[in-house]
Amino acid sequence: MRASTYLTMLLIALVAVAAGWLAQRYAVTTDWTAGNRNSLTSASQRVIGALDDGPIDFSAYIYPGPQRHDVRQQLARYTRASPRIHLHFADPARHPTTVRRLGIGQDGAVVVRYHGRQQTLTDYSEASVTHALQRLSPGGTKWIVFLTGHGERDPDAKTTAGYSKLAAALDNQGLKVRQVNLVKAGAIPDNTAVLVIASPQHDLLPGEINMIRAYVKRGGNLLWADDPGPRYGLTPLAQDLGIHWLDGTLVYPDFRKLGTGSPAMALVANYPDTPITANLKQITVFAFAGALSPLANSSWHSQAFLRSPARSWLETGSLDRGSISFQPDHGDRAGPLTFGLALSRPQPGAPNQPARDPDQQRAVVVADSDFMDNGHLPDLGNRTLALAIFQWLAGRDAQIAVDVPKAPGAHLQMAPARLSTFWWVFVVGLPGTLFGFGVARWWWRRRR
Repeated sequence: MRASTYLTMLLIALVAVAAGWLAQRYAVTTDWTAGNRNSLTSASQRVIGALDDGPIDFSAYIYPGPQRHDVRQQLARYTRASPRIHLHFADPARHPTTVRRLGIGQDGAVVVRYHGRQQTLTDYSEASVTHALQRLSPGGTKWIVFLTGHGERDPDAKTTAGYSKLAAALDNQGLKVRQVNLVKAGAIPDNTAVLVIASPQHDLLPGEINMIRAYVKRGGNLLWADDPGPRYGLTPLAQDLGIHWLDGTLVYPDFRKLGTGSPAMALVANYPDTPITANLKQITVFAFAGALSPLANSSWHSQAFLRSPARSWLETGSLDRGSISFQPDHGDRAGPLTFGLALSRPQPGAPNQPARDPDQQRAVVVADSDFMDNGHLPDLGNRTLALAIFQWLAGRDAQIAVDVPKAPGAHLQMAPARLSTFWWVFVVGLPGTLFGFGVARWWWRRRR
């Protein structure tokens, strides 16, 4: 009996020693949090994978103390995701010259270096770090050039109709925004990665139209986001792109059930399988959108990536009247209807290549410009869609927007009446009851 006891103790000791040895040599990490919040999203992993071979260096200029532990914890997801990512710490007090040159403040910063380029971070969230990696991606600076001078959407405007939030989001992705007035500039800049025409409100001059058409003819990438109404001289451009703008506004008869407040508020929940919408899972919102159709025998390969539901239709009458109804004899068109087209074709003089090849010439036409403005960009999946459009146009298929999943139930929202009930029951009632019970118990024992 005693021998078996000793043998059992010896086996337990051997198992403990073996477990300790294995724990020192091999690290196993699992993430059981909701939405895997302590692991990198698949989008961030694709961004890392899109970077060429070579080390990615994270230099943390952080003073010794608890902050170092916090930074290490936040960046551990990246060091676990790729052996090419290296994190090391440096005491700012020992590197005063470097700290001054980098403009690092008292709270410290992390400098990300890759192939001679660098980004400085003071926010260590996944979105911020991955955006920095996107800005370090190869291919040089991509310039997104917005056409101006005809009442187009303004990427500098902070109004509801402005595009300043879009411009900031693009900058986070490493896409630089500038504007061009063709009358003043006399030409579209040579370093333009994507030319944006966003809902002009006045006629373009014939010379401006010719410059835009020549830009497309020689292989330039284009985003044309416009609303129902006149084209202000751009009809020849539509013909060059092999598309036709349909008359009318998309409407939904069940807008009251959905609570959108207007029949012209379009909601899209299902998307065709295209490079732009491959990672889009959220609903997108479009206000007063139109519709498009591709022309037959076009040199462009077209893919519809935004389509309205079958219950929608294209209303050609006024939306101001009390009620609307589908009237095909008045020109209304039944859904589903296309209002977003992705176009691609081989670059001029290049052999035929697959439509997903980043060397293809690309264009996107959307029959709505509101979904990217400051009032609508934060809505549901609009920001994700807008960024995916620009990344695809810029030939950066892997450099997609990063949306970190939130844990279900992480945020509690309660109506004022329910919050008041919660306060009276759990803050006043329950503690008061327990206190009263204690007093009564004390009084009863004292009388005994």
